[in-house]
Amino acid sequence: MKKINYSLLALVALLFVAIGCSKNSNDDADSLLRTVPADASSVAIANISYAIEKLGGKLDGDAIKLPKEHIEAIRNSQALRDDAKQFILDALDGKTGIALNSVVYFAAARTYITGLLDDPEKFISYEQKQNPSLQWRDEDGGKVMGSLAVVGNQFWICITGTPDVEQLKYYQQLNEKQSYVSSDAVSLLSDTEKAVTFVADVNKSIAILPNSTYLRLGSSLIFKDMAYLAGYADIDKQNINASVAVLNSDMKPAELLLPAEKIDASVVKSLGGGGDFIGAMGVSDKLVKKISDVAATAIGQGSEAVAGVLKTIDGTIAVRASSSLDDVEAKVQTNGKDFADLSNIIQSVTGMVVSRDGNVLTGVRGNKDFNGPITSQKAAEKLKGAWIGLISDSLIARDVVTVFRLVPEKKSLRLDVEAEGGVDAFLNAWLK
Repeated sequence: MKKINYSLLALVALLFVAIGCSKNSNDDADSLLRTVPADASSVAIANISYAIEKLGGKLDGDAIKLPKEHIEAIRNSQALRDDAKQFILDALDGKTGIALNSVVYFAAARTYITGLLDDPEKFISYEQKQNPSLQWRDEDGGKVMGSLAVVGNQFWICITGTPDVEQLKYYQQLNEKQSYVSSDAVSLLSDTEKAVTFVADVNKSIAILPNSTYLRLGSSLIFKDMAYLAGYADIDKQNINASVAVLNSDMKPAELLLPAEKIDASVVKSLGGGGDFIGAMGVSDKLVKKISDVAATAIGQGSEAVAGVLKTIDGTIAVRASSSLDDVEAKVQTNGKDFADLSNIIQSVTGMVVSRDGNVLTGVRGNKDFNGPITSQKAAEKLKGAWIGLISDSLIARDVVTVFRLVPEKKSLRLDVEAEGGVDAFLNAWLK
């Protein structure tokens, strides 16, 4: 059972890196969405081949031809087991019966990854040969083996629990109003020029999480009518780009209830050198007042001390750090008043030695002359225009510069992620 999970999920992981849309993918995606219930809490579509071309590969009949270096990386991978390597290579060669056009993930009564089969018998036979210790069993007109099910020309990988064939057959017979194609959110998945598109119903997703009441309360303090998270992931040359927007019930940007001041790039530039991580946040006096008001409601009289310290901050907070976080430098813009309390808090909580230059406090811990691959100049350029941002060279893979930016837009907020040169580096890091 674990073997099937590992092999198929390894293939899906590879496809989500090397994805795009072939001439049939739009039809396939629509067909698959018709088997997703309308009340699904989250749905994602991965299309295969648009990005294959960007990677230098191409479709060749039922097979996908990747560049030789990627094939060799799979064959020589130390991270993949031999059975998973063979499964991926066979799938790319069209030997498994899988239609490598579109794959859909969704969470409903159970969580599934599903796709179409060009040849169900080939797929069933292939999996049986790969897993001789397991047996397919007939169940309500479908076939099940471990977490894998086949119903007609469609396969399903059950991520939570085991497949329910009766339920899957019901999904296949949904009419348009019962399926996800009738959802208002389906339009958010229709961009065929993106590698992956996704949408999540915030309320439905939060409902299945622990402490859902506190999560709902937290979201209501940050956004007005936060209903959906929607976005995409894509490949631009050798960069991986992703974006997530917060939408309201009308599929419009949800109003941000917190004051979002953009980062002052000059403060980031003023950091003494480079680092493995550089982050910054714009903190206006309006945001400080908002936080103080929330603290007053939550903790009552004790909030006065917190408010007294915070009210000194006005501008940008920028931090650079080593990968171990032993060496840190921070810059804090202030309004020029009452430095003592803020300096003492920074020093006592973080262990930094604090100094002052005009309206800016500087805190240093560890080696003040430390350096790193991300320069303050580059960080300032990348984080400009964001409310909160972080840049690092090792978050998703070594030597891949990754930038996270929360960007104020249309009175709302958008998360942008960029991994420079991330395609090859991610593949290499994942496969080694």
